[in-house]
Amino acid sequence: MLMSILSRLIGRINLYSLVILSLFIIFLLNMQPVKQVLQNNYFIYEQDAYMHLEIASNLLENPTWFNHYNPRLNAPWGTSSHAWTMPITALLVSGAWLFSSFLPSASALYLWAFFLPVLFYALAAWAMLWSIEELQPSFRQKCFVLLAFLLNPFMNSFFLALRVDYDFFLIFLSIVYWGYLLRLIRNDNNFLAVKAAVIASLAMWTSLSFSLPLFIGLAFLLWASLVQKNLNGKTVLIFLFAISLCLLIIIPLEQQPVFNITHDIVSIVHLLFFLLLTLALAAYLLFFQNKTFGLQLLFFTITICFIFATENALFPGFFLGPYNQIDGYLLQHFFPNLSEFYSPFNISPSLALSILCQFILGAGYCYYSYLNHELNRYTLFIFWSALGTTLLTCYMYRWIEFAVPVNILLLSFLIKDLNNVPTLLKNTLVIFIALLPAFILAIAPNFVSVDKQICEKQFYRMLQQGFLNQAQFNQNKILFAHSNFGPLLLYYTKYSIVGTNDHQNPQGLKDSIRFYHSDADTARDILLKRNVDMVLLCPSGYPTHFNPDQTTWLKSMALPHEYSAWRLYELKTTPHFSASP
Repeated sequence: MLMSILSRLIGRINLYSLVILSLFIIFLLNMQPVKQVLQNNYFIYEQDAYMHLEIASNLLENPTWFNHYNPRLNAPWGTSSHAWTMPITALLVSGAWLFSSFLPSASALYLWAFFLPVLFYALAAWAMLWSIEELQPSFRQKCFVLLAFLLNPFMNSFFLALRVDYDFFLIFLSIVYWGYLLRLIRNDNNFLAVKAAVIASLAMWTSLSFSLPLFIGLAFLLWASLVQKNLNGKTVLIFLFAISLCLLIIIPLEQQPVFNITHDIVSIVHLLFFLLLTLALAAYLLFFQNKTFGLQLLFFTITICFIFATENALFPGFFLGPYNQIDGYLLQHFFPNLSEFYSPFNISPSLALSILCQFILGAGYCYYSYLNHELNRYTLFIFWSALGTTLLTCYMYRWIEFAVPVNILLLSFLIKDLNNVPTLLKNTLVIFIALLPAFILAIAPNFVSVDKQICEKQFYRMLQQGFLNQAQFNQNKILFAHSNFGPLLLYYTKYSIVGTNDHQNPQGLKDSIRFYHSDADTARDILLKRNVDMVLLCPSGYPTHFNPDQTTWLKSMALPHEYSAWRLYELKTTPHFSASP
């Protein structure tokens, strides 16, 4: 009795110490951002975050859930901003609404958006601990998970204050998803299957990029139930049916009309796919579960072909996934230039090593456990998840947000099994392995050019000082700038703009790209067609194919010396057309 009480007391003390440690680390990481925001000098290099702020701001001003039209985007005609799904908008608007009871609406939104990723950093760290709690981790293992997650440079970048792109929410959901699947594999419980399905559906709603991690987890469930026979097939069936039911609820909240066909936002396309998967598994469990292997293989082959053929017949181009409805020009000239679509090996070997180092150690531990017949199915599941997400990351850098958390969980089992090692050495290894990605990345070269960094710093200063909102520019309505800076101009200034890095505004983005790669006459036609009043360029970081200073139709405007990398021009003549895009 006494030992039980002492054990619970020690467990509670350990829990509180981990919570305090995580909050302390997050506090240290955000001291500088808080200082900068108090000085009105805090900006982040994440255009999509400012687009989310702009969308939330518009919804607060005009509370119409399905009205995605933004008259200041794709100037002068306006366009939809429905490239970003509604969960993040709902998070931003709900928090801003609460704060607006004692703050102006714009200030409430900014304050809430500043702290929202920080809040989810803490929640994600605690979710990491929760995800393996079922396996009775050691205190040292928990400390490693916490340190490795909070001090990982890649995770730091996704949870920056004010970075309200969907990544901060998606990472949290992915960790909870792995945690529920781990519990499901251990306990084979229908209610756990429903919980995992709800989380997976919410993550898919947030971004369809979660589809691949979802199927990595689903593949293991199918293997455990149909091959290993240590998970009830009906549990997996309930998991798939619950996802279908959740999508049936989610789609009317996201799409109007409900049967709108989209490939990059959750829609009827994806609902039908999961319904067909559910029916296929139900048919297998009813008629083929006890048949010969040959018949089972034939059934799965025919079923998979039928599902994909049906989807492609009803929704042509289904095989292309989210790329199906993207403009061909953007596929050729825009996406290949985004670093997140590169393999980390093509960016820098140091970057690739910093990503892979923890997976390599964890995979080595799994191989050692396998040789010693100590590899259990829970560690195998984490290894499978880490392997799948790490291979995706090796192919394309954007998947790193899913790979890092499971790699840390995988490596934590090595920390737990460090037996016959002196305590001091154990603690040293915990700290060293937790900080290993940061050590490697610290010696890697900077991947952003110095010229672009200068452009960004001076642009932020321009916004901070409100230069573009001065009275001398009151007559100017449409400002052309590189699409990288479009969302910040929308959020911080009064101007209408041409493009942002958003494939749902293809014409605006295409014209932005063409302007920089065209001759002077073509560039002028683009600006005149769009009734542009001013052009803001940074030649050193974002050079144009032509020399703006040698044109007869651009008039240079004086800029303060602190914006020396930038050039501001006014069109000498701006005939206002009434043409449509």
